[in-house]
Amino acid sequence: MTTREAPGLSRRQLQEQLRALEAENAKLRTIRDALIRQVDRSHDFTGNAFKLFQSVAELETNVEKRIQRVARAMNEAKIARRQLQQAIDSIGEGFILYDSDDKIVLCNRRYRELFPGLADMLVAGAHFEQIVRRAAETGAIVEAVTDPQAWLAARVERHKRKHCQFQQLLSDGRWIQISERDTEEGGRVVIVSEITHFKRLQETRRLTDMSRKPDLLVATVASIAQGVVVFDADMRLVTWNSQAAMLLNLPYVDIHAGMEVRELLRLVWRHGARVPRTRKDEAIAWVTHVEARYPLRLEITYRGGRVVATNFRSMPDDGFVITLTDVTAQNEAARLLERSNEELEQRVEERTRALTELNEALQDEVRRHEATARDLERARRAAEMANLSKTRFLAAASHDLLQPLNAARLYLSALDSTSFITAEARDLLANVSQAFHSTEDLLSALLDISKMDAGGYEPQLCDVPVGDLLRILETEFGALARQANLRLTVVPSSAVVRSDPQLLRRIVQNFLSNALKYTTSGRILLGVRRRGASVVLEIHDTGNGIAREHHQTIFEEFRRATTTGTQRPGGLGLGLAIVKRAAGLLNHEIELDSEPGRGSRFAVVVPLAPRCAAPPSPQSPSLLPGAPRSADAQDESCTLFVLENDSHIADAMVRLLATWQMRAVTAPSYGALLKRARTEGLVPCAIIADLHLDGDIDGIDAIILLRAHLGRQVPGILVTADRSQEIRRRAAEKGIEYFSKPVRPGQLRAYLAHLSAEAKAAEASSGTGMTMEPIA
Repeated sequence: MTTREAPGLSRRQLQEQLRALEAENAKLRTIRDALIRQVDRSHDFTGNAFKLFQSVAELETNVEKRIQRVARAMNEAKIARRQLQQAIDSIGEGFILYDSDDKIVLCNRRYRELFPGLADMLVAGAHFEQIVRRAAETGAIVEAVTDPQAWLAARVERHKRKHCQFQQLLSDGRWIQISERDTEEGGRVVIVSEITHFKRLQETRRLTDMSRKPDLLVATVASIAQGVVVFDADMRLVTWNSQAAMLLNLPYVDIHAGMEVRELLRLVWRHGARVPRTRKDEAIAWVTHVEARYPLRLEITYRGGRVVATNFRSMPDDGFVITLTDVTAQNEAARLLERSNEELEQRVEERTRALTELNEALQDEVRRHEATARDLERARRAAEMANLSKTRFLAAASHDLLQPLNAARLYLSALDSTSFITAEARDLLANVSQAFHSTEDLLSALLDISKMDAGGYEPQLCDVPVGDLLRILETEFGALARQANLRLTVVPSSAVVRSDPQLLRRIVQNFLSNALKYTTSGRILLGVRRRGASVVLEIHDTGNGIAREHHQTIFEEFRRATTTGTQRPGGLGLGLAIVKRAAGLLNHEIELDSEPGRGSRFAVVVPLAPRCAAPPSPQSPSLLPGAPRSADAQDESCTLFVLENDSHIADAMVRLLATWQMRAVTAPSYGALLKRARTEGLVPCAIIADLHLDGDIDGIDAIILLRAHLGRQVPGILVTADRSQEIRRRAAEKGIEYFSKPVRPGQLRAYLAHLSAEAKAAEASSGTGMTMEPIA
């Protein structure tokens, strides 16, 4: 063997030759050592031993030279193999070489680029069937998506041919042409060329030819999104689309213009379509009898459970069009629904039978124990009344009550922050703000009282200065009384009582509110009387009065006192129901003295505080309790994302943030905000979201998804009227700050200022500004 012959040998053959030479060399060394030992023992000095030793030495030299030649040959083979790999990597087509065992010998870079999902398997030693099975499982080939096993069998069958050439559509929309041929050594060479450009040119030419057809045909093909197949009056194929070929499980190249309808049907049946015999005959009859073509629909079933609905429609020129739609999911849903209905009916029947038996047993028990039955009946009625009362009460404190109030508070805060408000107007705004504070507290009490029935509310007892309470109520209701032409008189008091300040205030607020509603003229008096170790907070009015038979019913939900006026006062009749619950929870006594035509006196008896502590100096109500605004308080470059599906609240939030020199971008849903952010290239410094948004994604999930798109933990703020522990827990687990509606602007502003300070501190410590990429 010479060095010129070395590149023709494979690496395995070279290694086998090397092992043979090493074995032969070992034998020669053994012979040499034996001859040397024989020379040492011999007494023949004629020179024969030396000649024998000399021949052995020459043989060893020849062996070493031969080994060197083999080493050079192997090195040249490595170089040749590397050059061969570089050469096939430089060609534009994918190249792969299999040996006689169908295992990879060589694979170039282009082949791996054409199949990125298989790149980790395209290494020397990988078997052909493993590779194509992986391609079928991952859906790399479009034909393998609908029936992977059928495509796999067809691909293996083509691979076994001596040579073949075919085209395939990849799942990413590219077209490739695969050419395979056997080698003389029993291996297999596969060349893969991308022909997407040529396919597009072919499709363009086909569409151009189609555009020369009648306008009706072009409009039909262009307007239908499903698979479309069109035949002329001679029942020959005129046009089709690629979706039709995919739905019918047909190779795109097997369909051609001018194909007869029977030929196409045979091709469909041959590729695994299953249709009942009667339906086949019906379809053939429909195609054959032009005069009796009614709208026909039949379903084609494929292996794996895939179902394609075909609709046959006649056209004016005696041709016809077939539209195809994959209805597998719809059929499966219908089957599941039918099965669910059957199971539900069965369960209902079983439950009905069980309940009937139980009812009979209960009736027997009732007949045996009449006294116990009466007690149970009374308990049942009481439970039903309590449940009905609770349902109505919770309905009154629903989420919708807090929405407009939240918007109003934001608008007021924005107005208070403007520069054109006069001092007098600002005082009016402060009074309006105080009224809104009271309303918000009242709605909060509604939600808290719903907890009272469930035993989940615990009063927060403390020392309450009555004078401060009276001053707040005078400010709140004074303007309303003047507007109604009534005189409100509040008698100051220095008493300090022991109660829950919020609930006590709600009780007196409701008494005053009712007095204003039912007093048409005269005056209202609010004052305090001492009664032993207690004080009595009394509200007197000059209204129409209440009949004695109604003194108990007016404290029930949705029950109001009757009036003699022509206009019925507004409200839902919940105020005194709230008073009754709050007083019961506080163990305060409620008093009512009233007669028709003589006005009314409502009062609540509250115990005095054990020790009379000096009341704290009252704080003036502030519309914006946050820190005063400065020009550099916020950065105008900071953009806030606001997710809110109530347009009024969204507008109010934008206006409020604008007064704080902050830009806001709003949207009613996650999808709308993401689309706008991508379009405008927006990057938020924080995300403010309501819990309930348009669409299926709520505020918490929307913040999580936006963080994922941005690639960083953007601060999130949840503003919601849902005060459940579940929502608070979800927000806390995702690092989202929780604010309940109506949101307090000062609290919100303080938190935003805190976020800004943290960001600046982080930027200063790192020495570089932190940037975020816009949502892509």
